[in-house]
Amino acid sequence: MKLFFKGFIQAAATSSLLFASSAQAYLLPCQLVTQMAGSKVYEAKLQRIASMTAPQDMPSELNLELLERHGGWYIYYTPISWFERQTCGPQIKTIEDKQFQFMPVLLNKMTGMNAVLTGTFILKTYRPEHLEEVIKRYGFKMVTRLPKPNTAIIDVKPITSYDDMIEELDKDRDVDLVAPIMSEPRFKPR
Repeated sequence: MKLFFKGFIQAAATSSLLFASSAQAYLLPCQLVTQMAGSKVYEAKLQRIASMTAPQDMPSELNLELLERHGGWYIYYTPISWFERQTCGPQIKTIEDKQFQFMPVLLNKMTGMNAVLTGTFILKTYRPEHLEEVIKRYGFKMVTRLPKPNTAIIDVKPITSYDDMIEELDKDRDVDLVAPIMSEPRFKPR
C-alpha cells in the first residue's frame, strides 16, 4: 500500500509542475486529465472504455470488443470514440431501459496496460482550512483524508468532463493540485 501511495505522490509532484500551465485551453478529449496523470507515461485511448459489466451481459448493439480484464473492470474497444472535447467522464448508455456505465481509459505506455479513470482524484489545497471548503464548493465527496492536512482523496462523480473540472480548479486560488487516481494492474516483473 505504501508503494501505491508513493507512486501517486511522485505523480502528483510531477503533475503539480504541470498544473499551472496545463489547464490552458485544451483541444482533445481527456487531454488535461492525461497531462495531470503524466503525459510521458499515459496516453488517452479514446476508443477504449471500461465497464464493470461482463461481456456476456453487455448488449450486442453497443458493438464492443473485449480487450482485457483486470480486477472488476472489463476494458472494451469501441469502433468510434464515445468521447468528445468536453465529455471526458463517465458515460451512461441506456439500452431497453437498462443503464450501462462506462469510464474513460488511459494507456500506461511503460507497461502497456490500460488504466481506468475511476472518478477519484487527489486534491491538495494551499491551506488545510481550505480543503473542506473546496470540497463543498464543487460538490465533491470526501473518500479519505491523506496524512497531510491539506490533502485528500475525493470522488468527483457525477461529472461530464474531468478536463472541464481540472480547468475550473486551476482557476481556484485555493487549489494547489488535482491529480487522477486510476485503476490499473500492477506491473509484475518477470
